[in-house]
Amino acid sequence: MANHKLSDALSNLGLYRFRELLSYKQECFGFLLTIVDRWFPSSKTCSVCGNIQDMPLSERVYHCQNCGQVMDRDLNASINLESWTSNADGLSVNACGQEGAVSLG
Repeated sequence: MANHKLSDALSNLGLYRFRELLSYKQECFGFLLTIVDRWFPSSKTCSVCGNIQDMPLSERVYHCQNCGQVMDRDLNASINLESWTSNADGLSVNACGQEGAVSLG
């Protein structure tokens, strides 16, 4: 990572260990853990029409130039992430990186 302080903070956090713990909890409690591609433009995509537009990080409200939808950037991203599994051809990836069928019930 280019930002030295950020890379130190992330390495101290131990994201791999956090992912291991989520995988363990998934096995114990049977919930679905979906790992989304890190480059998925969740906050740049309109949750209504699917239009993708560039947005600086400082902009906190999403204004769709295609359909006119206005909503909080984080809410828009969370809606997109929630519906991501339906866009992934019915496949999800568990915390171990293994593909499996999505269980919706």
